[in-house]
Order: sequence, then structure tokens, then C-alpha cells
Amino acid sequence: MRLENNIRRRRSTGGFTLVELLVVIGIIALLISILMPSLTKAKRSAIKTACQSNLRQCGIFLLMYANENGGHMFPSGLGSNVDPYLRWPVYVFKPAVPNPPVMICPDDKELGMEDQGHGTTLEEFLLNKHSYILNKHLVYQGIRYTRTRGVPAEKIVVMGEKKTEYCDYYMEVEWDESPPRSDYDRLVEENRHGMRAGSNLLYLDGHVDSERPVTKKDCVDPWQVVPMNSQD
Repeated sequence: MRLENNIRRRRSTGGFTLVELLVVIGIIALLISILMPSLTKAKRSAIKTACQSNLRQCGIFLLMYANENGGHMFPSGLGSNVDPYLRWPVYVFKPAVPNPPVMICPDDKELGMEDQGHGTTLEEFLLNKHSYILNKHLVYQGIRYTRTRGVPAEKIVVMGEKKTEYCDYYMEVEWDESPPRSDYDRLVEENRHGMRAGSNLLYLDGHVDSERPVTKKDCVDPWQVVPMNSQD
């Protein structure tokens, strides 16, 4: 009798009951639900930081180009309208490549409709893939790295994030329109990393942040650094 009681006692203490298992599973599920938003936020923050690093590296190459070209930050008129191997990145980045990895934001992995319209193979599509766009107001205003027209360098946007669907390399102005029409609303992505995080911008002094430039009186768009009534 004593032997049977010992066997029963061992069997009764040898595992978890169904209720205990359900409690443990419930606790684990609760912990996951608490941690997931934090993990998602951390991942988004890491992606945004990687994007900022990309723009800083672009800024270094643009500065190197400026040092060799009288302060001009980038060549003009060499965008999606020319062969990929003749576009401005080839003249700015070292070694010379059409679209270096730093020109693609980690949060912008899909091919845009215009990327796919500029080729027949995946390799040709990828030659068009890029996430950043230059501010051509620097050309219009005659702004150089060493000539800012009295505007602080930390307020002048050089490059920002582009909407995925388009293949443009410059944020331009349509001078044939009256008044001149900016490409800002069509091309510039304001919320690449979310409504709160916004999009990253590279400024003339080399710093990168996501603070949106304020539109000034008589300016065509927020990237314009001084009012412009006619093309310079």
C-alpha cells in the first residue's frame, strides 16, 4: 500500500497541469504583446539611422566634387534623361558607379513604376533604383559650397528623400508654367520613416536630420533657400 502511494505521489508531482500550461502561455503572449511595439520602434529607428548614414556619405562625396569643381555641389542636367552610366552619380562617387548602395534607403526597397519603365532586365531596373534626390535650387540660385548667398549653410537642403514611384534625380522647377511650378509635391517624400519620424534631409553644412524646412514668403517650395521671381 505504501509503495502504491509513493508511485502515485511521484506521478502527481512529475509535470504541469493544463491550467498551469495555459497560464504560462498567457504570460508569454502578454510579454510579447508588450515588447513588440518597442522592438518595432527600435527597428524603425535603426533603419532611419542607416538612412542618415547614407546621406552623410553622399554628402562627403558631394563635398569632394565641390572641392574639385569650384564649389559646385553636383553636375546639373544629368538625371534619368541620359544613359545610367552618364548620370551625375558617376561623376560624384568614387569608384564611378551609376547607383552606389548609399543611394538607396533601407526603407525604400521596392522598384518604382518609372524604374521598371526604363529597362527590360532586372539589372537595368536596378540601375535606375535610387532613394535620394538633389535640390536644383542650388543651381538656380548660384549657391555653392563656398557661396551661400547670405543663407546659413545649415538651412540649405542639398539632398532629400524621393518618392519611390519616380525616377527623377533632381527636384526642379517647371519654368514654362506661369507662375513657375515646382516638382516638390510630386517628387519629395516627406514621411519615408513614418508620420512622426518624417524623412531625412542632407544640408549644405553636412549635417542630416528630419526637420522639415519652413516655406518662406514668395518661395516656390520648402527647399528653396531664398525667394526666386525669375530664373538666374
